[in-house]
This record gives sequence, structure tokens and C-alpha cells, in this order.
Amino acid sequence: MAIVVLYDDSDGWYDHQMGPIVNQSNAKNPVTGLPDDGLFGSGSAANCGTPAAGAFNGRCGYGPRQPFLVISPWARQNFVDHTLTDQSSVLRFIEDNWDLGRLGNQSTDAIAGSLMNMFDFHEHHARAPKLILNPVTGSF
Repeated sequence: MAIVVLYDDSDGWYDHQMGPIVNQSNAKNPVTGLPDDGLFGSGSAANCGTPAAGAFNGRCGYGPRQPFLVISPWARQNFVDHTLTDQSSVLRFIEDNWDLGRLGNQSTDAIAGSLMNMFDFHEHHARAPKLILNPVTGSF
């Protein structure tokens, strides 16, 4: 079993660092002819590059970084993973774990970072002991 806790990525413009550009885009507004990509906005002089052949315009990269937590007896204990992940990394984990294949049609699961580094599925893995919190104080 694994419980994945992550935030909704549509809010929280609180990060001081821009995420990496992972999908190139050079979308143009059909009326004004100005750049109109999803990252830099309409009319901005900036754009995020030339898209790959057949790629969707308007999807440049990630939004703000967000907390991502994995709770499992198989999760690495006291471990901070620095792998670049996003919400579609959860979908990728499910696809990989059950050998389902990718969604296709330029879904971001194909380029999402893997969650596998957060787990240790080896037989020698020492499973974490049960942690029971005090229902009154919340301490352990």
C-alpha cells in the first residue's frame, strides 16, 4: 500500500523559483500574432521555445513547486527525494507498476519523473515500525 499526498497544482503562486520548461511552445495569438503561451501569457515578448513536431502549443512547463509526500511501509525512511516530479508522476507510477503503458496524445505521464526512488522494494528493506499518534496531543 502507498498513500500519496500532493497539493492541487492550480493555486499557490508562492514559489520564488520558476519551474523548468519541459514542453516547448511557441504559440501565437491568431488575432494579434503575439506570443500566447500558457506560461508567459498573452502578448508577452517571452515564449518558451520552439515546440517539437506535432506538440501542443501553450504548455511550457511546471507551475510552482509543491510538497509531495509518500506514506508506505515500503517508502524510504527519513528520505528527501530530489527527483523532478509532478502530479502526473503518480499516474506514471501506476502505469509502470501494473505495466499499463502510457496514455498517449502528448499526456505528461510520458515525461513525468518517476516515484520509484521514493521506495525500497528489496527483500532486505526494514519496514518502518507502526507510528501511533496520541489522539489528544498529536505527539508520538
